[in-house]
Amino acid sequence: MNHRTPTPKSKYWVEPRKYRYVMSWCECYPLWKKELETLPDGNRGIDYSKDKVQSNGNFDATYEIAVKRVDLEQKVNILETTAKLVTDDLTEWLIKGTTEDLTADELVSMGMPCSKSLYYQIRQKFYYQLSKRI
Repeated sequence: MNHRTPTPKSKYWVEPRKYRYVMSWCECYPLWKKELETLPDGNRGIDYSKDKVQSNGNFDATYEIAVKRVDLEQKVNILETTAKLVTDDLTEWLIKGTTEDLTADELVSMGMPCSKSLYYQIRQKFYYQLSKRI
């Protein structure tokens, strides 16, 4: 996997540890999306089957689920809005490449409508912007 990092002279330079953190953070995006799909919606009723009922009065399952949903939705929103901020035309490809650990060559072979060098420039700007938001 080719992870070209910007140099300190670049306007999109991110300190190497932070850069690795941002890359890892992006790779969690599919997990967050999947978890959001599987979490029960707080607006619907909860299944109170015998095995799931808690007798401790201090635990509020609805509240815990709502907090988890808000946290996941905020993370997904940060990534998606940052991608849209960086590029309107290639948002889908940028998200796909940064969250699925795909190279520019792989994206081009899948039909991405830009050059590898332009993609890498956009990706550097994306990682830079995201490093400021997380």
